[in-house]
Amino acid sequence: MANSEMLQELIRAHVAGDSERFRTIAMQVAAREARSGHRLVAGRIRDLLDAATPSSGPVSRPTPLATPPKDLRDVLDVRYPEEGLDRVVLAEGTRRVVDRILAEQRAASDLGAWGLQPRRRLLFHGPPGCGKTMTAAVIAHELALPLLRIRTEVLFSRFMGETSAVLDAVFVQASKQRGVYLFDEFDAVGKQRADSNDVGEARRILSAFLQLLDADESTSVLIAATNEPSFLDTALMRRFDDVAYFGPPDAPAIRRLLQLLTSSYRLPARSLDRLAREAVGLTFADVTRAVTDAAKAMVLSRRRTLRHGDLAAAITDLRERQPIAP
Repeated sequence: MANSEMLQELIRAHVAGDSERFRTIAMQVAAREARSGHRLVAGRIRDLLDAATPSSGPVSRPTPLATPPKDLRDVLDVRYPEEGLDRVVLAEGTRRVVDRILAEQRAASDLGAWGLQPRRRLLFHGPPGCGKTMTAAVIAHELALPLLRIRTEVLFSRFMGETSAVLDAVFVQASKQRGVYLFDEFDAVGKQRADSNDVGEARRILSAFLQLLDADESTSVLIAATNEPSFLDTALMRRFDDVAYFGPPDAPAIRRLLQLLTSSYRLPARSLDRLAREAVGLTFADVTRAVTDAAKAMVLSRRRTLRHGDLAAAITDLRERQPIAP
C-alpha cells in the first residue's frame, strides 16, 4: 500500500484544489502498487482517474513546460522519477541530510506559521557515480514533484552570450512551476570568479546567478551538483541551505546495494559479504552496472539463477576498465 507520506500529499493536494498535483501523486501510488505486485489495485486506481475526466482522453503525466520561454525545452530535461528512498543507498550522514530536507519540505506550512522556511537550496558534491543525481530524483519522487535537470552542457554550448538571460528564464519557470531543479555539473556555472583562466562571460554568468538566487522567492527545491566543489565561488557557497557529500561507498554500503539489486535472485549472505569486499573502490554506479552485466551473462548462458561467479567476473571486468591515474 502507499506509504503515509504519499497519502498525506494526496490529501494536501485535494484540500488545496490542486487537481494536477493530485493526479500526479495518484499515478505514483498506482505505479508503486504495480511494482509491489498489486496490479489489480494499480489498474483500479488508473480506471478511477480515467473515469474522473472522461472527456480528456487517457490520463497522462502533466507536462509543466508545454510552452517554455526562450526555448527552455533544449535546456530543461523534465521527468517524474519513480525512485523512492527505498531504492537508494546513502552514507549515514548523507541520509540524515536528505531526511531533514524531506521533513522540512513536508512541514513547510507548519514552519511558515512560525516565520521559518524549509531548506530548499542544496549543494551535492562528490566524485561521479556516487548518487548525487539519483538522490535529486529521490527527493523529487518523495515530494511528488517533477525533476527538471538544467543541462549546463547545452546552456554553455548553444547559448554562449545569452546564458544569463536563459538562467533568468529558468528561475522564472521555477517560480511558476514548483519542482526540483537540478543544476548538474554546477562547477561550469559557479566557477571561481578569481580563476585566472576564466573569461569575462563566465564571471558575468556567476554574478547573474548570484543575483537570481538572492531574488528567488519560489517554493521550488534548487539542487546544485558538482564533482569539484573547490571550483565554486565562496560567495556562492554561503547561499546554500544545506550541503551533502556523496563519497565512494564502503563495504557495508556496497553490500546493502547488492542486496537491494539482487533481492529477486536470493544470493547467500556469505556471497554478498565477499562480493562487497571485492567491490570496494567502485562507485554506486559501477556496482549497479556490475549487477546488470552479471544478469546479462546469466541470460546469455541460458540460466535462471544468478551465480556468485557472474558478479565476481563483472566486478573484475569493471576494475580492469578503470581509467589509469596519471
